[in-house]
Order: sequence, then C-alpha cells, then structure tokens
Amino acid sequence: MSTRERLEPEQLRASVEAFVDDVVLPNVAAWDREDELPDGVLGRLVELGMTGALVPSEYGGGGLGVADLWPAWRVLSRGWISLTGAINPTNLATTLLVRHGTEAQRERWLPGIAAGAVLASFSITEPQAGSDLGRLETSARRAEDGRGGLVLDGDKRWVAGGVSSDVVFLMASVGGDEKPSCVILPADGRDSPSWRLEEIDKLGYRGVESAAYAFTDHHAPGAEVLGDEAGAGARQMLDALDIGRVNVACRALGIVDRALACAVEESTGRAIGDGVLGDHTHAQLRVGELVARRAAVAALVESAARAVDAGADTARELSTAAKVVASDTAVWAVDRAARLAASRSFAAGDELARLRRDAPQTQIGEGANDALLMALAKPALG
Repeated sequence: MSTRERLEPEQLRASVEAFVDDVVLPNVAAWDREDELPDGVLGRLVELGMTGALVPSEYGGGGLGVADLWPAWRVLSRGWISLTGAINPTNLATTLLVRHGTEAQRERWLPGIAAGAVLASFSITEPQAGSDLGRLETSARRAEDGRGGLVLDGDKRWVAGGVSSDVVFLMASVGGDEKPSCVILPADGRDSPSWRLEEIDKLGYRGVESAAYAFTDHHAPGAEVLGDEAGAGARQMLDALDIGRVNVACRALGIVDRALACAVEESTGRAIGDGVLGDHTHAQLRVGELVARRAAVAALVESAARAVDAGADTARELSTAAKVVASDTAVWAVDRAARLAASRSFAAGDELARLRRDAPQTQIGEGANDALLMALAKPALG
C-alpha cells in the first residue's frame, strides 16, 4: 500500500486559484456553450489532488479533511461549479469507503482513487421516488450458481459522472430487505442490454455527465454491499451527504463570488453622467449587501466543514443549513448583480446569464431545499 505526504491546504487552494484564473475563466463560456468538460481539464484536477484529497495518506491520498478542502472547492466553483460537481461523487465515494467500507473494500478502491485512476459516481434518485429513500425500487439479489456478485433490476436517474465513472455507489434493496443497502458497482457491463445508459441533457450545470440507468437482470460479478452491511445504506449515504452538502454550499459560494465580481465590474466600469454607476447610493447598497451576505455564508460553510470533520452532533444540521442558505444566497446574489447590469445580463454569452442558469441547481443538488427545510424543522417542532 503506497503512502504520500499530506497535501498542504493553502498550497492546494493557491494552485486551484491559479488554474481557475489562467485556464477556467478564459474558457468557461465556450465549455458551457458546448456542454463540454475537456478530459485535460479533469485530468488537471486529478493532478492537483482534488479527487484524492480526502483519501487517507496510508492509502496514497492527500489526507485532508473537509475543513482543509472547502476553500479549494469554493475557488474552483468561482471558475465553474461544474468542475466542483464533477469531483464531488468521487469525494462522496471516498467518504463512504473510509467511514463504512471493509478493509478489503478500502484496499480495493482507495489507492486507485488516490492515484486518479478511479473516478466514482453516486446514485440515489429514481424516477418514481426522487430522493425519497422510502420509495426506492431498485433491487439486487445474490447471484446463484457460484457466479458471485449481485444481479440488479431497476432504474436510476441523475447519476453525476455516470457515463464514464469507474465505479458506482448506488442504493438498492438487497435480497428483499425493506431497508436499502449501498451497493458498490464496478462499471464493467455498463451501456449493455442489461445495463442501459442514457445521458441527460440539462439547461444549466453543463459539462457534468448526468446519466439515467436501467437495469434488467444485470449480473455484476464484482458488485458487493458496502461494509458487508445489508440494510445500512440510508445511514451510510446520509452520512456521506453531510460532505456533499458542504460541497454544494461551496458551489453556491463560488457563484456569489462571481456575482459580486460582476457587480463591482459594472459599478466601476459603467459611465453614468460625469462619474460611474458605483458613485450612486443604490449601487453601493447592492454591492454592500453582496459583501455582507457572502461573509455570512462563508462563516456558516466553514463552521459546517469543521463540524463534519469532528463528527459533531451538529454536523447534519450545519451542513444542511449551509447548503440551503448558500444556495438561496447564490440565486439572490445573481439577481442583485443582474439588476445592476440590466439588459446585458440576459445576453446569451454573458456570465450573469450562465450564473442565472447554474445558481438554482445548487438549490436542488444533494437534496432539494424545501425537503431539507422540513428536515430542519422537525427537531425544532418536536
């Protein structure tokens, strides 16, 4: 088992920032227009250590925690939230393996993730259920006749990275158990008659693969239950989603960063009379609001990241709150910046037009905000 030195968080953040400024921002409009995340760009993220950052050093990874990594997620999202979204499933898979996998499963998958040779997908959503864990219908049964592995039936939707990932972590009822399990499914056999694949086109959040799967008596010899613990999938997946929600909050925060940059550019560069737009009180108030709310969101995200790393009792509440508040703020921030830019913000190639399409995605990813608000309300209401 290989080991490597722990990544330095500040060095990682600085490297990602240089990558965003030099490569991402000059090209993101074209990537978004073409719905393309170039292989070389994803490869660069792997080289920087973004996909293996959460893998413990004893398995060859960066050995970072979420509190170390969230500033780099935020900077990457300032360039394009699709980049942060593309690495998120592998980060979630890493968390599932580290926290809930058997030692054999960790040794099988974590070194490859650390080396950038393995990328993962993460799948809960089904057509009839959304993300309602009580209504999932995908099933798996143990293969007979000594073939090993599992046989799957059912449908999955919105599998991020699900076209080209090397392994899929998905929810399925195993052996008729009422409670779902987390199944580790190698990608062998994908896009075949028994495992049909359809890529989903999207309005925003471009460049990230979003797949639909249909399993029909699909035999997967290498498939196994995470942690060899049948019926524990909901607990395991929700545990990982604490990290996923911090990731989505960082995507939203990156959008707020860019909305503020657009507002400042408009306020300082647009001539009004003998001065510029920023000389006027209404523009100063809009920019001041953006600065204040951005600071508040960043503080909440940092607090959530630290709670997740510590395994604190507040981790679920804080990560959920951070995701909800950050995503709602992103939508609000784009609106405020667009009011300063006026009609220009509706031009097809304008950055604010892209942000207007991307910001609402953060209100949906890793749990729709209304569902999360109801979950936050239940303990308060008793």
